[in-house]
Order: sequence, then structure tokens, then C-alpha cells
Amino acid sequence: MKDFSTKQTFVGISLGNQSANDTGVAILDKNLKIVTLDKLYTVDDITFFLENLYGKDDALIVISMTDNATMLSHKWKVYSKRYALVQTTGNIRNVENWQDRFSSRGAEYFNKLKEQGYDVFRYEIADIKMKLHLSGMFKNRSHHDCKFLQNILKTEYNMYELPTNMLPVSQLEAILGAIMAHKISEENSAKILYNYKGLDVLTLA
Repeated sequence: MKDFSTKQTFVGISLGNQSANDTGVAILDKNLKIVTLDKLYTVDDITFFLENLYGKDDALIVISMTDNATMLSHKWKVYSKRYALVQTTGNIRNVENWQDRFSSRGAEYFNKLKEQGYDVFRYEIADIKMKLHLSGMFKNRSHHDCKFLQNILKTEYNMYELPTNMLPVSQLEAILGAIMAHKISEENSAKILYNYKGLDVLTLA
């Protein structure tokens, strides 16, 4: 893997699977201090944010994998009851890639950033929570899970600038991505899980 030890800024983006769901953005500095916390919605919002990101050359940008919303549609539930393999039957047509596990939302623009020479990667939220030992006993994205995650970020990573009120889960997951990027830079511990739509999906070795 490339050496990222000179990076000064670490950007985590928890991508929503559609514009109705917020996308969390977190920027951390070398000392794990929060520079920016924000919420975005449309791909245009994300594009505008990254196009105007100060110091992109010195940033390590990681974007979460997100579930394909159409895969969980009513059509999937009905057709799956036929117990036929999805890929081997002509009865179920893959319209708008609804069979795909992950969403390709924003992938074209993220690849464009990579082609321009910026360090852009993907990450899986559940994997990073496990690697950072931040997986609690609560249901994922539940109120208790979010409270646990926010409190442990304060105590384990000294992020006492986090507010006392609950942050949106997308912002907490974006912070996880930024922490992962910081660890990769400090410890040179990146490992490639797989490649998705032209971008490597990283984890901590």
C-alpha cells in the first residue's frame, strides 16, 4: 500500500443510500480533533463539498459502502419466495441493478476524484466498528447503539468536544471512517478487502 504518513487531514463520509437519507461528513486533524461535522443529502451536495474541500492534496478520504435500497423492495420479497437462484432464472430481470448488494451511488464521481490524483477509498462501517472494538451489545443504529458509540468516542478517543445531545448516526459513522483513515496514516496498517466500482475497500490490518 501507498505510504499515507504525510497526510494532515482525514475525511470520513458515511454515505446515505438515497437523497432522503442524510450523508454524514467528519473531518479530523492529526491530533484526532474534529475540524468539521456536517450532514449532506444529494450527490450534488457531496460533489460540492469535496470540490471545495480545502487541502484535498493532504487529505485521506474514505467513503462508506452503502446498501442498495432497491434490493430491499417489495419486488425482492415476492420473487424470492420462488426459491429460484436469482442469477440463473429469466423470471427475475436485474432492472436498475436491484440485485446488487451495494449501491453505486456517487461511484462515478468518486472515481473521477481518484483519477485526478486524490487518495479516495471506501470502507465498511460494520467491519471498522469491529476492528476498533466499538461494536456494542445493542441493535445496530438503535438509540442505545448510537448513545454507546458517542460515549465511547469521547472516552476512548478523547473527543470531548462532541455535544451532550445525540448526534445523527450518519455523523458518528463518518467519525469512525475518519478515525480509520487516521490509523492507516499513523500505523501504515491498511489492508485491501476488495475493489468496488474502481475503488479499493480498505480495512485495518
